[in-house]
Order: sequence, then structure tokens, then C-alpha cells
Amino acid sequence: MQKNFTCMIFFIILLFSGCAYKSTTSELARFDDALRENDCDFSLVDKKLKNGDDIILWSIQGGSLARNCEDFAKSTKLFDEAELHYKFDVDMKNPLLEVRDKTRSILINNNVNQYEGNVYEKIMVNTYKALNFLALNDKENARVEFNRALERQRIAKEYFANDIADLEKKNAKGLQNLKDSQDLYNSLVKLKAELRKEKGNVETIKFNEDSIDLAFNKYTQNAASSAYSDFINPFTTYVSALFLLNDRSYQRAVDLLKEGLQMDPNNLQIAKDFALADKMAGEFNANFKEHHVWLLYENGLGAIKNEIMINLPLFLVSDSFIYSSIALPSLQFRAASYPYLTIKNDSGDNSKTSIIASVDAIAAAEFDKRYFGIAAEAVISAAAKTIMQKQLNDVNFLLGFLGLFYQAATAKADTRSWSALPKNFEAASIPIKDGNITIIDENGVILFKDFLQNDKNVIIYLKSSQKGQIITHKIYF
Repeated sequence: MQKNFTCMIFFIILLFSGCAYKSTTSELARFDDALRENDCDFSLVDKKLKNGDDIILWSIQGGSLARNCEDFAKSTKLFDEAELHYKFDVDMKNPLLEVRDKTRSILINNNVNQYEGNVYEKIMVNTYKALNFLALNDKENARVEFNRALERQRIAKEYFANDIADLEKKNAKGLQNLKDSQDLYNSLVKLKAELRKEKGNVETIKFNEDSIDLAFNKYTQNAASSAYSDFINPFTTYVSALFLLNDRSYQRAVDLLKEGLQMDPNNLQIAKDFALADKMAGEFNANFKEHHVWLLYENGLGAIKNEIMINLPLFLVSDSFIYSSIALPSLQFRAASYPYLTIKNDSGDNSKTSIIASVDAIAAAEFDKRYFGIAAEAVISAAAKTIMQKQLNDVNFLLGFLGLFYQAATAKADTRSWSALPKNFEAASIPIKDGNITIIDENGVILFKDFLQNDKNVIIYLKSSQKGQIITHKIYF
């Protein structure tokens, strides 16, 4: 008995020695507050990285903060750090380390392990790096990063292959029903009606109506692929296509925009860009006769994780009080900023932003896929700690109390996530014409006004985490 008692004491000490971890919940909240206030203080990020604490998480958070502060070189450096650790600490992780981390997760919780991120986050790292290089007018490196982002999209399709296949079957059946009931045609008419609400000259409206006809005709050849939209990032596909369009790689732009339409067949903006790229691809040595401005809008704040605690006092089914608890993560969806923005010129053209990608939907799809494994691990962890608590209580009441305290202290869900991502990405475009460009909110309040060169295509990149907070920069092609 004395031997068992000694072993139990040693076991408790051993376990408590692994419990000296620091929760990042309050630090992530502090970071989010700073992000909303456009605070360019990197002290928290620098401290976490210096200590080697969740290097991937704080590198991507820091990369987003640096983009807010328009320090695109610093942002790229931080994203490079994240990508390096994704490669060696996640993609090429030693199986023995995987076993170690699983054991620690069950005996303590997953917060003691380094943050490993999600598939969609890896895609966004390369997408943001590409946008950083564009902001620095480094188109060669931007092309490299867009290619890497698209390769990660391909890997994401493989990761979600079964989920996509199931949804494709439903969509294929739904498409046949659409054809039978003429709903596809009705959708086209509805989209044209929406287009006519936009003010502009007759030529622009006619071109955009023709764009929709062309896009729908080509879309219906592969409509079942809309299953991809919640499993990969349509924004990455779209912004890569914009780059290729402006880099005169017209046919590649057509292919990517067609893929975008397959994911979201009712998207007016993608239809317009598809028709423009298709027109340019059909002309020999094509050049833009009329230059355009695209508004890319990061809207609001994306989903974060909260903890759900399930407490289970087991004294009703045992001779003594035994406490058990299961901690599970849940998604909390945060607010959008402006519901949409409108970009206009002095010639009467205007266009309202369309949602290109819902980051919330993408995050939720991956969260749902991982949830069974997370829940199973939480149940196993709770069972192991409850058994330990019962055995300690059988030896000594005080030890049983320590076991109860240990279980209560370590029953924590992993709620870490890249909280700097937006709720969704939106886009709109118009001809530049005389160069005077204005962006207004849903109430007509001017958020941005500038004179643009009308001999080049331009992207205005606008981020708004909350109303009243606007960050913009321009990319010329």
C-alpha cells in the first residue's frame, strides 16, 4: 500500500509538472482589440515568438497586424516564419512527436502543444504573401506565391475529397432538377435585374448583361463543382485570376474564373470578370482598351472558438464524490462591418460588392470535419482523469481532492485560431474613366475618394474590421 501511495504521489507531481502552460485566451483578446484599433504595437507578437510560444499562431497574427500597418515586408517575413514551421513541424512532423503530443493532449490538454493551424489558414498565408508582393510591386514573387496558394488549394481538395464527393452528388441531382424546372433560367433573369439596378452607361450595362449570358452558358457544363465553395477558399482562386488577367495570362485567368463561377454561379462580379478575361483571351495580342479598378473588401472579423464545459458530478453512481468534466470548442461567429460597399466614378458607373468567399463557412467546414476527433480525444481525456481521480480517492481523500483539482484545472478546450481573418471577402469593379473614384457605404457615406491614373488597371484593397475603421492601399498594374 505504501508503495502504491508513493507511486501515486510521484504520478501527481509528474502530471502537475506538465501543467505549467499559459492560456492564450486573454492574449488573443488583447491582440484583437489592438487590431480593431489599428494599434501597430508588436510587443506581444515579438514576446511570444521570442519565447517559442505557438510560433505558427503568432507569426500569422503578426503577419496580419503588419498588413494593417502597411509594413508588407515585415508581414511577409512573419508569414515566411509560419510557412517554415507549417512545413517542418506539421507537414513533416515526426510520428514519435505526434504520439507524444497526443499523449500530452489526453493527460493534460491540447493547449500544451504547439499550435498547428488549419488547411484554410495555410492557403491564406500564401495568398497574403502574394498580395504583399503586389503591394510592393514585386510581381515575380507574387506569381510564385499565387502558384503556391493554388497548389495548397489542390491539396485541400484532396483533404476534403470525400466531403466534396458527397456534396457533388447532391448538387448534380439538384442541377438536373434546376434544368427541369427552368430555375436556372430564372436565376439568370434575377441576376440581370440586379445588374440593372446599378447605374452606368448603356455600353457598360450591355457588356455586363452579355457577361452573365456567357458565364451561365459555360458554367452549366460543370455546375456540380459548386461543392468546392465551403471546402477551399474561393477568394484565393479569384484574386489569383485577377493577377493573371492583369498579367496578360488571359486563358489561365479564364480557367480560374470559370472555377470560381462553378463554386458560386450567381456571383455577378465573377461573371463580369470571366467575360472580360474570355474576351481578352479571344483576341490576338490583346490589350486593355479601357482600364478598370477593382475594389477588394475584407469585411468584419471571422469566426473564433469558444469553450463549452460539460460538468459531470458522479457521486450519484458511486460511494464518494467524483467530478468529471469535458471541455469542447465551439465556433463563435462575429459581426460584419459594412454589409456592402459601392464603388463609383464621375461618369455614372457604379458597382456594389459581391461576396467572393465566406471565411466563416470555410472555417466551419474544416471545424466540422475535425470535430469528431476533437470530441473523442476530450472524452478519452476526461475518462483517464476520472479514473485517476477515483484511484487516488480510494487511497486517500486528500489525494482524491488533488485529483479533482487537477482535472478541473486541465479540462480546457483548445480555442486558438487565426482571429485576424475577416468574416468574408468581397469584390466589385468599374471602368476608371476620368479617374475620380469614390467608395461609399450602404448609407451613401463616403469612405474613400481618390484620383486614379486611368492608363493602368488598379486594385483598391480595403479592410474594415468594424464600422468606422478603414484601412486602404492601392495596387497598380
